[in-house]
Amino acid sequence: MFAMSQTGGRLPQGKRYLKYPFKEALNFANIAVFRLPDGEEYLPRFEKALVEYISPVKRERENAGRVKLKGGQAYVLIPACDAPGTEGEVYLSIYLSCQLRDVSVKRVVHPLDKNTAKAAI
Repeated sequence: MFAMSQTGGRLPQGKRYLKYPFKEALNFANIAVFRLPDGEEYLPRFEKALVEYISPVKRERENAGRVKLKGGQAYVLIPACDAPGTEGEVYLSIYLSCQLRDVSVKRVVHPLDKNTAKAAI
């Protein structure tokens, strides 16, 4: 199980509060889970056959999903905004039904990604 959360609009922005549904703070977004081809660390290209799960696109603080994955296989979770060029800050929570020692989790940035935020890899 996993959840992608955006920073909410309930906290004040400067000296004012935003009105629900917090259009200024929340983006239309979703999250997808892809199975990586054997030996790959990055998703080489979008292939429908590699899709394990795609959440609905919605403008809410949290977009969660649940998918049963096979052991011994690598997967990548990709949060995305609906509109091209839109950026936003997200937090990703992953909930596992197995021992943590049986899982390897790491953050990767595709080599072609400009990584303008200089995010740690």
